[in-house]
Amino acid sequence: MKQEEGVGLVEIVIAVGVIAATFFAIAQVGILAMNGARDRNEKVRALAFAQEGIEAVRTIRDATWSGNIATLSFGSTYYATTSSDHWILTASNPGLLDGTFTRTVVVDNVARDINDDIVVVGGTDDLGTKKVTVTVSWGSPQKSVQLLAYLTNILKN
Repeated sequence: MKQEEGVGLVEIVIAVGVIAATFFAIAQVGILAMNGARDRNEKVRALAFAQEGIEAVRTIRDATWSGNIATLSFGSTYYATTSSDHWILTASNPGLLDGTFTRTVVVDNVARDINDDIVVVGGTDDLGTKKVTVTVSWGSPQKSVQLLAYLTNILKN
């Protein structure tokens, strides 16, 4: 009889261990799922801020190419922000977007070859076309998304 009682106790201890391990595994899967959802949400928000940055530069271009785009130091880092209800590019960092994200804008010259195709090396500068790169970064370790667009002086202003 005493052997049978001891076996029952061992079975209970093993069962409790298996149940505890199962709950631990389920909790870990839940944590991973929540972290994945948070990461996806942050990336979606970052992409929205990057797209907003591209649209801001397009709005700035439309106001006046010669006054707003052609006067920039190409290759320098700028920040898209609003001033008096319109978009501007400024060299000073306005701070975090939504308390989390940093958005930078870099405008570069574009060169074209004799076939009028954009080239990375060589070619002739196209004064009416600029390459805009908007980068949104966040978190630690740092994550980022980047969008690139080519803008032309379509309004000839």
